[in-house]
Amino acid sequence: MRLKKITAGAVAAAMMATMMCGSAFAADYADGDYTGEIHFLNANGTGAASMCDPIFVHEAEVTLDADSAELTFYVAYPIPAFPDLGTDGTILDVVLTVDGTEYEAESDITTKPEKVFDTTSSLFGITEGESYPTQVVTVDLPRDAVDDLEAGTVSASAYVNSVMNSTQNFFIQVTDLQLVGGGETDADTQDMQITADVEEQISSPSYNVTVPSSVNIGTLSSEKDNAMPYAVDVEADSLNGTVSVTAPATGSLTNGGNTLAFANSFGTQTVSEDTAGSQLSGTISISAEDVAAAAAGNYTGTTTFSITYAAN
Repeated sequence: MRLKKITAGAVAAAMMATMMCGSAFAADYADGDYTGEIHFLNANGTGAASMCDPIFVHEAEVTLDADSAELTFYVAYPIPAFPDLGTDGTILDVVLTVDGTEYEAESDITTKPEKVFDTTSSLFGITEGESYPTQVVTVDLPRDAVDDLEAGTVSASAYVNSVMNSTQNFFIQVTDLQLVGGGETDADTQDMQITADVEEQISSPSYNVTVPSSVNIGTLSSEKDNAMPYAVDVEADSLNGTVSVTAPATGSLTNGGNTLAFANSFGTQTVSEDTAGSQLSGTISISAEDVAAAAAGNYTGTTTFSITYAAN
C-alpha cells in the first residue's frame, strides 16, 4: 500500500525528507582466458599513443581467476630496423604499477613466437600486416586491475634496450576483452521449460495531505478577538476508505517564559472520496482578553496534525 503524507509547521506539523543513493559497479567478467586490444599511451596523461606503441603487438591475453589477472603482451624482438641491437631483450626491467603497488613482469626471449603487427612504422622497420618474432612479457596483477587496464590508468616503465637505450614510461590500456572461444564449450543443446505467474495487481490507495508550513497572525488586538483562517489541501486516488485529519483544539504560543493560549477550530475532518484537490478549513483564534494580559513580544508555537487512513 502506497500512502503519502506531507505535514509541515510553525503552527503546523512535521517535515519529512528522503535521500536516495546510487551505486556504480565495475565491469564483471567470469573467470577464464580473454583476448583484448592493448596500447601503450604517453605518460603525460593525454591518452595519445606513445612513440613506442608500434613495436608492440596490439593483441594481449588476459587470464582471470578469483584473485588475479595475468596479463601477457608481445613486443618485436629484435626491432626489425635494428636487428643487431637488444639481443638480450627489446625491453628490460618491466614494472607495472596499480594503486601505488609495483608488479614486476617476467620476460621470455627464448620462444620468440611470430605475431602479425597492425601498424606501419618506418622508424622501427615495421610494416602493417607483416609478422615478426616477438619477446613475451607476462605480469600477474590483482583481479580488480582489469578496470584500471580498461581505463588506461595502469602505469608502466621499461628500459627500451634498442634505439632509445633508456627507461621509458607509459600508461597501458587494454580494451574490448573477449572470452576465448566465446564461452562455448559444448555444441549440444538442451531445452529448459519456463513457467511464471503474474500476480493480480490490486489498486492501492494513495493520498497527499498538505498542511500550511506556517501562519502569521500578525499584530494581535487587545480590543477584539483575533482569528486567522487557514486551509489544508487533500488529494486522494483509489481511496476506497477514509482519510481523517485531526488537530488539537488548543495550544499555546511562547515568548521566552511568557505564554499565550490559542484555539484551533479544525477538530477532525475526513475525506472518503477520490479528489484531485479539495480543502479542509480551520481557524486559529486568540482572545482579546488573553492578549491584554500578555507581555509584549513575538510569540511562536507549533501544533501537530494527525493523518490516518482506514480502509472500507
